[in-house]
Amino acid sequence: MSKGMSFDQLYPGTYIKAGEFDGKAVTLTITSIKREMLSNGAGGEEGAVIVAFAETEKLFVMNKTNAVSLRAMWGDDSGEWIGHKLTLHPVKDESGLSESGQCIRVKGSPELDKPLTYRAHLGRKTVTQTLVPTAKKGAKGATETALSGDEAPADVVGAAKAALDATEVEGKDEQFLEATDTLAV
Repeated sequence: MSKGMSFDQLYPGTYIKAGEFDGKAVTLTITSIKREMLSNGAGGEEGAVIVAFAETEKLFVMNKTNAVSLRAMWGDDSGEWIGHKLTLHPVKDESGLSESGQCIRVKGSPELDKPLTYRAHLGRKTVTQTLVPTAKKGAKGATETALSGDEAPADVVGAAKAALDATEVEGKDEQFLEATDTLAV
C-alpha cells in the first residue's frame, strides 16, 4: 500500500504547515521578515511575524519560540536575519493546539559550525534548546523535497542522528538569552 498525502498536503495554503514537510527537515533562505495582522480564528485579528523565503512562495508564521532561535543565531536585529539559511523541521505539538498534532521548529542552520545551546524565558516558562549545524546542500545523506507550491525544491537536512537528537551539549560554549515580551521586527 502506498503512502498518501498528509491532510496539510491535500489542503495547502499561503502559509507553510508542518504536515507539508513529510517528516523531513527543510533548509530555506530568509528574504524578508515583517509584522502583519492575521485572523485569530475568533473573529478578531492579532499581530504575527511573517517570514518569506527564496525557495518557496509560501510564507512562515513565526512564533516567538522560533524567533528566539533566530535571535540566538544571528542577533537581536531581525534585519540581520535576512539572507541567512535556517533549517525547519516538524515536531510533535506538545501544546495540543495544532490540528495536525505537529508544529514547526527551528532545528539549526548549515551556517553553524558547532551546536549552539541557549536558554530563553518565554512568558512564565524557561526553555533550553540546542540548535545544530545542518547538512550543506549536496552533503552525503541529504535528499530533496518540495513544499506544496514551491518554485524550487528546498534543501533537506541530512545531519547526523546524534546531532539531530541533541538535547544537551557537553563541553560546548553556551549562549544564554533573555527573551523579551516583544520582538522588534
